[in-house]
Amino acid sequence: MNFSLEMAMMAALFIGGFAALVMTMRKRELLLMATVSQMATRLDKAEQEAERQRGVMGKLFAQRERDLETKIRQTHSDLKRVEMQMRSPEREASESVELAIQLTRQGEHLDQIVRKTGLPADIIETITTLHAVRPRH
Repeated sequence: MNFSLEMAMMAALFIGGFAALVMTMRKRELLLMATVSQMATRLDKAEQEAERQRGVMGKLFAQRERDLETKIRQTHSDLKRVEMQMRSPEREASESVELAIQLTRQGEHLDQIVRKTGLPADIIETITTLHAVRPRH
C-alpha cells in the first residue's frame, strides 16, 4: 500500500473516531441537560410546595393564636365572674363606703368620688357632710 493511502485511511479513521467521540459527548451533554432540566423542574415544584405549606402553616398558626386569645379572654372573664361571686355585696358596699370616706378626707370632689366608688351621688353627699375635713377654730 501506498504511504499516502495509509495516511489518508489513518486520517479518515482518526476523523471518524473523533466524530464518534464528539457524537458520544453530544449525547452525554444532551442527557445531562435533560437531567438538569428535570431536576430544575422538581426543584421548582418543591419550592412551590414549600411556599404553599408555609401559607397553610401561617394560616394554622394565626388561627391557633386567635383561638388561644379567645380562650384567655374567656378564662379572664370567668375568673372575674368567680371573683365577683366570691365577694359578698355587704363587704363590697362597706369597702366602697370606706373608700368614699378616705377620698372625702383627702379633699376629692364629689364627681370623682362617685366615679371611683360607684356609689350614688346622694350617698356620697351624706358621707362628705359627715366626714369632710373641717378647719379648726
